[in-house]
Amino acid sequence: MKVAILTDIHGNFPALQAVLADIDSRGDVEHTFCLGDMIGIGPYSNEVIEMLYNRENMIAISGNHEEAVLSLLQNKGPLEGHKGIAEHHEWIGQHLSAESIKRIQALPKFVEKEVEGHRFF
Repeated sequence: MKVAILTDIHGNFPALQAVLADIDSRGDVEHTFCLGDMIGIGPYSNEVIEMLYNRENMIAISGNHEEAVLSLLQNKGPLEGHKGIAEHHEWIGQHLSAESIKRIQALPKFVEKEVEGHRFF
């Protein structure tokens, strides 16, 4: 059994497309884990979220950029350590679709999953 682990995509949809095409071409990757930071920095946060959520056997958790954007959307202010990029996070939040917001709100901060006798945390 092989798994793929993705992290820090940061709205870079063209790079995600290339990585997923490579994963799919292998034909032996059964599960994909995304360790957060799907959004931010790059301009394609909605497209990244949609592509990841449309994949089978995808498990994702929230990263600090998802948490930072949600904090601003909920009028809680910037996260500690993210004050210098709060303006960027505000821009991301303003450009996220309602569906993308709903999806990142539902992301857990961690998951525990057993796959074929292997435990992932």
